[in-house]
Amino acid sequence: MKYQKWEKLARKYNRLWVQKYSLGPTRREVLKLLLPRLQANPCLRLFEAGCGTGQLISEISARYPQAEYLGIDAARNMIRIAKKNVKGQKIRFRTCPVEEFRSTEKYDIILCTHAFPYFPEKEAALRKFAWLCSPGAAVIIVNSSTNSLKDLIINFFLKATTSRARYLSIKEMKALFRKTGFDLKKVKIIRERFYMPTIALFYLENQSNQ
Repeated sequence: MKYQKWEKLARKYNRLWVQKYSLGPTRREVLKLLLPRLQANPCLRLFEAGCGTGQLISEISARYPQAEYLGIDAARNMIRIAKKNVKGQKIRFRTCPVEEFRSTEKYDIILCTHAFPYFPEKEAALRKFAWLCSPGAAVIIVNSSTNSLKDLIINFFLKATTSRARYLSIKEMKALFRKTGFDLKKVKIIRERFYMPTIALFYLENQSNQ
């Protein structure tokens, strides 16, 4: 099975140790950026690629149930848990790898947290995000990043516990954003403990839809 490791991780995903020092802090920082937008317009449309068990959508929708949400993930077990745990009339989940996702719908906010390194075609994924953007949409991408020997070593062991991945440096990510028409508004480093790799949050706007 192509996503076997993720299927097995699904049942214990919400209890993994990285929730405390990586995934939880990531959700906290993403919420800081999103809440002002949702306060101004509570009915925005949000899309999350690699949504896992739906934790981020759960935290956002608890505050803003009026917004519309679609989360996709390649692992069936992740989506099964998300559908069970995250309820709402305007919340949808779908089992689908990002490279196979097709839609004519447009979204005001696109999220991708800790999934981007596992996408096989990263430039194609960004171009898909650009296509999904409504005018003035925000895109938030967060992932572990390799910018030093320390990052390289930690990410090597991280990759060994999950699946094939490429943790791009901040410089490489910036180059991809320029190539795919994104305007990078903000970069924030999230690091809760010294033994964690660099976790980079990128806040983007799509230039072609302005």
